[in-house]
Amino acid sequence: VLLVLPIREGHNFLITPDLGILYLGTALRRQGFDVTLLDCPKEKFSFVDFRKFLEGRKFDVVGIRCFSRDHNYVKHHLKIVRQVSPDALTLVGGPHPSALPEFVLGAMPGLDFAWKCEAEESLPELLSLYSEFGREIPEELRDMVPGLCWRSKTREAVVTNPGSFSDDLDSFGVPSWELLEPDSYPGFAWGEHYPIITTRGCPYPCTYCNVPRISGKKLRHRSVENVVEELRLLRSRFRASRFSIMDDEFTLDRDYATQLCEALIDSGLQMAFDCPLGVRLDSLTPDLVKLMDRAGCKAIAVGIESGSRRVQKDIKKKVSLDTIREKAEMVAQSSRIAMVGYFMLGFKDETEEEIRETIELALDLPLARANFNIVIPIPGTAIFDDCVREGRVSLDQINWDDFTSDQISFAREHVSGEKLLELQKEAYMRFYRQPRIIWDLTKQTLGHRAVVHVILRRLKMLFSRETARNSKPLYLREAGI
Repeated sequence: VLLVLPIREGHNFLITPDLGILYLGTALRRQGFDVTLLDCPKEKFSFVDFRKFLEGRKFDVVGIRCFSRDHNYVKHHLKIVRQVSPDALTLVGGPHPSALPEFVLGAMPGLDFAWKCEAEESLPELLSLYSEFGREIPEELRDMVPGLCWRSKTREAVVTNPGSFSDDLDSFGVPSWELLEPDSYPGFAWGEHYPIITTRGCPYPCTYCNVPRISGKKLRHRSVENVVEELRLLRSRFRASRFSIMDDEFTLDRDYATQLCEALIDSGLQMAFDCPLGVRLDSLTPDLVKLMDRAGCKAIAVGIESGSRRVQKDIKKKVSLDTIREKAEMVAQSSRIAMVGYFMLGFKDETEEEIRETIELALDLPLARANFNIVIPIPGTAIFDDCVREGRVSLDQINWDDFTSDQISFAREHVSGEKLLELQKEAYMRFYRQPRIIWDLTKQTLGHRAVVHVILRRLKMLFSRETARNSKPLYLREAGI
């Protein structure tokens, strides 16, 4: 079995171990399957390299992870798989097919199955059926595999089985980290930023986020003991000195976050950590923040999104600007934890004045860093559904390559795409030109080498995107189009 992270271009993403593909590889290995994980961005693969990789090996099954921005690249990967290994079973999973399974199966003729939601339990189930029946798996058995989506010959339609979410995250086991050779990633040779998850799911209805649809609305936990076991493995086997909690809502359950921080202190591991995907400021208390500081937390990302009261209400963030200011000051005053603010620019009916309110809020808050992302109508979100209904986005005409936080993927009511990109650049320049930010970044860079990697990629994104927009993507260049 080959599991693939597809080729990507540009500078608006970090090359880091992918936990989704790692958990799937672990689940398959535990069931006796021979598993290979291929991270194309880390290996700096072109499609020519991918073809050569396949030609040198024989795989019975090829699965590819797919975000919406990856759509065209995954489609080209599948074309190559069909040419090199025509008998291989092909699978695509991830957020994109979870939200649009019928569309993905219709748009990718080389695809056998798409997957919705989690697959740690159901993917081994499908491959066991494949081992027994080959391609002719009876449809009544396919119907029993949670999350499986396929083209039914008898029903002449795409069948999408309901996805499932396991409450027992410990049953997935500790990830088999050796499958990804983590010390071969940028920064990981220094033992920094090993990603882990402790919870899955989110109950909030934010209109720009697809996590409730992809991971469920119920917050589910690994046991504290299971998390510490993984950290001991990372510390002893890979000399990890710092890890990143990649949860969508780590501090939402304060009791759980408290228990984990206390366990980290008692473990004696002395590992630093951060929460880079964003915690809700309104979930933080002085006691919890102080405990996280003692447990080794160096940084948290906080999802603020907008400085406009109207926009905050419209996107159903369910946190007031007064609370944001109060909690941010509390974190700054009661701990040494650095805060990274996440902001979104260009909601569909947002005005330039409201965008500038967001920029001013970022400048007023005690943040160490800030990210200003262009709003993307991600499939599986209320924003995407609204854009389709209003005709701003059409599935037949979408350029999925534009579904990144530095490109324009749909038309706004009040701000042009060109103006929006100017405002994004202005936001970054004004924030990072502040003397205190320059000084803080200088200190962090001297003591934390991975910061250099993040900053350089962000600068490359801002100053190279015009070239990127005017150049053909790799899947067209290598096809001679």
